[in-house]
Amino acid sequence: MIKILSEKNVKNNQIITKEETELLIVDAKIYEVVRVIDGKPIFLKEHFLRMNESIRLSGIKGKLDYEEFKNSTELLIKVNPYKNLNIRVSYFYDKKPVTLFYFIESYYPSKEEFSEGIHTVTVKMERANPNIKLYQKELKDIVSRIIKEKNAFEAILINQDSTISEGSKSNIFFVKGNKLITSPDSSVLLGVTRSEVVSACEENGIKIEKRIIRFDEIEDFDGAFITGTSNDVLPIKTIDNTVFNSSENEIVKKVSELYLREVRKEIEKS
Repeated sequence: MIKILSEKNVKNNQIITKEETELLIVDAKIYEVVRVIDGKPIFLKEHFLRMNESIRLSGIKGKLDYEEFKNSTELLIKVNPYKNLNIRVSYFYDKKPVTLFYFIESYYPSKEEFSEGIHTVTVKMERANPNIKLYQKELKDIVSRIIKEKNAFEAILINQDSTISEGSKSNIFFVKGNKLITSPDSSVLLGVTRSEVVSACEENGIKIEKRIIRFDEIEDFDGAFITGTSNDVLPIKTIDNTVFNSSENEIVKKVSELYLREVRKEIEKS
């Protein structure tokens, strides 16, 4: 269940109550999550573009307007006290496009999780269309139960053909020597953080190979990390019983520095 924290929320650039929002989000399947740092939305244009693409690929009517998207985001921040929290944007079509903006309960990894790495588990499960950011309650409930039972931070999704796609709420990268390996664009949700990491690496001479990754390759990698709106670049310590020293891997540390530099640029230009 999504926990809304903001008492004042925004529907199509107009303020509505928390109660009204809770009734409306039942109809919304397409969504996006935008991080706010120091009162400023991070990579807002990129989230807007991805959400429009999700709407297009899903076949749902309508599309977003960037100025309205931006204005609604800024209005939500203005009328609420939250300066470091995630905004969830939900979309559905009811005779006209309906876009909802509201602050949600958010978790950010601890300093210890960044410094030591996280525990992850694998789950044999795949999305029907990974390129669409679509709310799938059944998948979310199953994965959440497994994560809780195994005391893990994240679940890595394994396709029926025993290839690795992504995390249940993140993208995953592996390190082999001085190179990063990640799944092809067609096989994953094109995460905004993932895209920023790819761009930063390409601009700074870190080679990235996008290819099918077999489950039985995991033990051959030198390190791994996940990316996501709340997670930044988060080192993986274990995948099931396979142990990595990702937090001390020089490539992982360099990628994290490059990504956080991009975040700082976003804050400064907003």
